Amino acid sequence: MDKKVLDWLLEGPLWLKYAVELQLLDEKPHVKPVLGDNDIGKIVNRLKDGNVGIPALKTGKVHYTETGKAYWDLFFLADIGLTINDLGLEEEVEKIFRFQGRDGTFIIPPNVRDNYYCMSAILISSLARMGYHDDPRLGRYTRDILNAQNFDGGWHCYNGDFGIPGIESCPMDNLNILMLLGRYEQYRQNPVLKGALDLLLEHWQNRGGGWHLHGFGVGRRFMSLQYPAVKYGILRVLDVLSLFPYAVGTEAFQNMLDFVRRKAVDGRYLAESTDESYAEFDFGQKVEPSRWLTFLINRIEKQVSECPELS
Repeated sequence: MDKKVLDWLLEGPLWLKYAVELQLLDEKPHVKPVLGDNDIGKIVNRLKDGNVGIPALKTGKVHYTETGKAYWDLFFLADIGLTINDLGLEEEVEKIFRFQGRDGTFIIPPNVRDNYYCMSAILISSLARMGYHDDPRLGRYTRDILNAQNFDGGWHCYNGDFGIPGIESCPMDNLNILMLLGRYEQYRQNPVLKGALDLLLEHWQNRGGGWHLHGFGVGRRFMSLQYPAVKYGILRVLDVLSLFPYAVGTEAFQNMLDFVRRKAVDGRYLAESTDESYAEFDFGQKVEPSRWLTFLINRIEKQVSECPELS
C-alpha cells in the first residue's frame, strides 16, 4: 500500500495503530496500550452492561439491527483484532453459549429462532475471530448450518422451511453465514458454498434492475461507505467475499472493488453514511477522511492479494 497512507494510518489512535500493525503489517503489537484507550474501554463496559450488552441478550432488549449494543460492539472489537481474553469478556461469552441447543443452533431473544442463522452468525463469527475459532461448540454450529442449506446453496428463514423450490436464499443470510464460514480454511474453497457466493455476486451485477431479495436491494445505502454495515452494505460484502478465492476471481467482485476504489481521494476514504452510536470514532463523521474505513479497504485489498488461485 501507499507509504503516505500507511504513515497516516499509523498516526491514528492506539487501537487503530494496533489493527494496522497486526493485520496489514503482520506484526505482533502489544495489546496493553489499546486496552487503556477510553473509547475502547467504553465499548467493553457497554458489552458488560445489563441493558445493552451481552447480559441483556436474555432480556430481548438487544436486537441484531441495533448499533451500540452487543452484536455490533463485539463485531467492531473483533475487526480491530482483539480477543475475548484480551478484553476479559470470558464470563459474558459463556452467556451467549447458554442459548445454544444440543444440535448446535442458537435461540436468542427476542425473535431469533433456531433456523435464524443470519442473526446468531453475527455474534458467532465475531467469536471465531476472537479466540474461539477451534471451540467445538462453533463446530457444532457450522455443521448444522451446512445441513440447512437451501436448494440454491444459500440460506433463508422463510417460514422456517428450507429447500423449497422457487424460494431464493436471502442475501443477508448468505452474507452473515459466509462471514463465519470464511474464517475456516476448509470452507474457503469448498464448492458447496458456490451458490451462496453467486447470489451475492449476481445481486451486485443486477443492481440496475432494482432486484430486491427478501427486502434487500443494491441501492444508494448499499453502495455508501459506512461502518458497521448493519443492514447490508458494500464494505462488509467485499470484506466477506474477499475470503473466498472463487468470489475474488469473478468479474462481479472486481467490478464491486473498483467501484469502491474510485471513491478514494489520495488513497483515503470518507464515510458517506454514519451512525450516532459511534460518533466518537472517525467513521462516525463525514467531514474528514476516515482512517478506519481506509484501513478496512486496505485490509480487503490485502486479503485479495493473498487469496490463493483456484486450481
